[in-house]
Amino acid sequence: MSREDVSSRDAAMLIRIERVRRDRRAAVAAGAACIAGLLMAGRLSAQPPPSPPERAVAEFLRALSFHDVAAFERLSLPHPRARQLLMIGELTPEAKARAERNLENLQLHSRDDFAVKGNSVDPDANGDYPVGAVGHFIAASNGGPALVTLVRQQSGWKVDLRWWATIAEMAQADRPPSAGSPDAVIRELAAAMISLHKEEAARLVVPGSDLELLFAYAPSQPEPSDVLAALVMEMPLVEVGPGEFYRMPTGRIVEGVTSSDRKVIVGQFGSVEMPFVLRRVNEEWRVEAEPYYVLFNR
Repeated sequence: MSREDVSSRDAAMLIRIERVRRDRRAAVAAGAACIAGLLMAGRLSAQPPPSPPERAVAEFLRALSFHDVAAFERLSLPHPRARQLLMIGELTPEAKARAERNLENLQLHSRDDFAVKGNSVDPDANGDYPVGAVGHFIAASNGGPALVTLVRQQSGWKVDLRWWATIAEMAQADRPPSAGSPDAVIRELAAAMISLHKEEAARLVVPGSDLELLFAYAPSQPEPSDVLAALVMEMPLVEVGPGEFYRMPTGRIVEGVTSSDRKVIVGQFGSVEMPFVLRRVNEEWRVEAEPYYVLFNR
């Protein structure tokens, strides 16, 4: 491939990313509005007794809604930017009343994907799970759905804030990810797959990858709107480390690493969790091929 071809390809990709970025702040603002709507909801409407993880999510959202710092810290994993998600200060009576009214709009739905080290586990008689379990709830309010990640620790269930904190960072960013970075390569690959650009996708996966596997379950025509492209560009991506396990679309289980030539990065494509394994090949990051349409189609 000539240098001119490479330049043209990169320019086209930048134009494509910039086209989606024009609506970036609006899309992130919508996500922030969704989270804000969730934060204003304090409890669930009358329903059967919630399971322990569901109760933890509801209590956490209530803590965020009513600026309860102590409960917020008790119900979430420590994160250096956690306070960016927590508004500090007393609520006015009007704000409290609005929070109580908004409880009617909050709905929590378990993804039923609780797992320990990537292997599915069933709840006990009390609806609880063993220490080390990780699961997800979809929390929906007026602003739309948001994915909530939970981790079962010895002291109880904790909300993992990393993806929400990343969304907050993206809202403040004024430029796309650096070209060639793991973040950029993941987004370029996902965008190429959604557009059914197999040649471009082949450039972004590990050399020798099975493209039939990569495009398994893909539609015959690309999705005509920019909805999926926007989800790709707004997908929060978090690098995970040792002791964190994820099941890939092929069913294999991978563990996070701390390495200069391999990464495991987990995105949230809307309300679907999407793990990626990247390897450095000839000083460039490339993604290990997986049938990602299994996840795109959810």
